Amino acid sequence: MKANKKMSGMAAVGIGLVCLLGSQLALSGSAANTMALIKSDPVKLRNFLFNFPKGGDLHNHLTGAIYAESYIAWAAEDGKCWEEETLSIVPGPCDEKTVRSLSELYPGGRNADRLGVDPIVDALSTRNYPLREVSGHNQFFATFARFSLASVGRRGEMLAEVAYRNSRQNIPYLELMQSLGMLEAAELAVASADLDKPYGERIDHAKVDAIVADVSRQVDEMEKKKIELLGCEEAASAMGCEVEMRFLAQVLRTWSLEEVYVQTLLAFKLIESDPRFVGLNFVAPEDHPVALRDYRRHMAFIQEIGSHYEEQRSGITLHAGELALGLVPPENLGWHIQEAIEVAGARRIGHGVDINHTPDLYPLLKKMASEEIMVEINLTSNDVILGVKAPYHPLPLYLENNVPVALSTDDEGVSRIDLTHEYQRAVSTFDLSYAMLRSLSRNALQYNFLPGDRLFLDTYKGKRIQACNSDTPGAETMSTACSEFLGTSEKAALQWQLEERFAAFEASFE
Repeated sequence: MKANKKMSGMAAVGIGLVCLLGSQLALSGSAANTMALIKSDPVKLRNFLFNFPKGGDLHNHLTGAIYAESYIAWAAEDGKCWEEETLSIVPGPCDEKTVRSLSELYPGGRNADRLGVDPIVDALSTRNYPLREVSGHNQFFATFARFSLASVGRRGEMLAEVAYRNSRQNIPYLELMQSLGMLEAAELAVASADLDKPYGERIDHAKVDAIVADVSRQVDEMEKKKIELLGCEEAASAMGCEVEMRFLAQVLRTWSLEEVYVQTLLAFKLIESDPRFVGLNFVAPEDHPVALRDYRRHMAFIQEIGSHYEEQRSGITLHAGELALGLVPPENLGWHIQEAIEVAGARRIGHGVDINHTPDLYPLLKKMASEEIMVEINLTSNDVILGVKAPYHPLPLYLENNVPVALSTDDEGVSRIDLTHEYQRAVSTFDLSYAMLRSLSRNALQYNFLPGDRLFLDTYKGKRIQACNSDTPGAETMSTACSEFLGTSEKAALQWQLEERFAAFEASFE
C-alpha cells in the first residue's frame, strides 16, 4: 500500500508538472516564448520546428535527397541486383551468389529479411558509419555510385518523394541540384572540344543546344510523373503539390578541363532557355585532387562563359570552402571562397566552412555582408564529411558579421535527416532565438534565384519594402500597391505566402 501511495504521489506530481508546463505554454502568448520554454526539450522542440514555416532548401542534391529504401524498392521493381563485392546496385540478371536479386530481398520477396536489407541501407547512406572503419567523408561520397543505377527512369518518383517530405515540414520552396545532360556534354567535349580556340569555336554550340532541348524534355516527363504520383490534378492541395521546385545545373568538377568547360556552357544555356533552371553549381568533393588542381581554372571558366550570359550570372552558387585542416594541406585552405566570389561572381556560397583560414578574413566577411552573398549552411553534412562542428563551425562567425545565411540539408537521404533536423541542430547547438530562426527561414526565399524583386529590406527585423510594409499577411484585404508589387515578382509573391504561413503558425500560440 505504501508503495502504491508513493507511486500515486509521484504520478500526481508528474501530472502536475505536465499541467504546469502546459499552462506555461498556453500562457506564453507567442511562438517565440514557447520556443524559449521548450528549447532544452528535444522531443517538444522537434515537433515545434516540424510545424515551423521553413522558407526553403537551397542546397539539396536530388539524387542524394532520396532515402536508400526508395532506391532499393525501385531497383527491386526494375529487376536490378545487389552486388556484395562492390556494395552497389547493378543490372540483372542476378546469379544469387555474389549478385543477389533485390526483388527477393526486399519486403514481399521470398528471402525478405530485415537483416538482409539493413546492410544495404547502411551501404547506401551514412547510417551507422561511426561503427565502421571507413570515414564519414569516404562513406558519404561512395554512396552516389552505389545507388546511381537505381535512379535511372525514376526521376519523377524522386521529385515526388522530395516534394512530399518537404511539404509535410511546412516548406514551400526547393532548389534541387541535378546533372541532367552533363554526361552528354562531357562526351561531346571529349569528342570535339578545343580550349585553345576562340570562345565561339571551342565547341559546336548547336550540339550543346540540342542537349538543352533534351534536358527540358526530360524535366517535362519528370514533372508529369510527379504530378501523377502526388495526385495534383485531382487535388491541387494534396501533400507536396504546392511545393515550388526549381533546378540548379550541377557541373561535375573532377573531370577533364574540356569536360568541365562544356558542362559549364550547358549550365548557362539551361538557365537561359528553361525557366525551371535558375542557377548553376560545381559539385563533387572539393578535396579531390583534380578539383584542387583545377579550381582556379574552373572559376575562370565561369567568369568567361558568364560574360556571354550576363542575365544568368545572378544564379551562380558554388560549393566553396567545404574543406578542413587535415583533409587537405594548409595551402589549399582559405582562398576558395574568395575566388568563387571575386572571380566567378558567386552570389551564394555552399558550406563556406574553411573561411577561418582566410588571411584577410574580416575584409572578406565585410564584402559578403555588404554585397549580400549568402552562405548555405549544412551542419550535419559538415560534421559527417569534414568532422567540423561547434565550437569550430563558422555559423556564429557569419551571423556576428551580418553575412546572410540559410539552413539546408545537402543530401538528406544519404545523411538520413530532413530540414527540420537541421533547424533543431542549429537551435540546440547555437542557442538561436526565434527571431533569428525566422530570419534564416526568410533568407531561403530572400536569396533564392527566382526572378523578381525581394520583399524584405531586413529579414531579421521583418522590415518590408514600402509597398507592402503596412499590409498584414493573412488579412482578407491587401493594398493596391502591395498587390501590384507581388504581381510583378515571383520571388516576392512566394515570400508573401511564407509570411502568411508565419501568421497562421504564430496565431496558434496566442
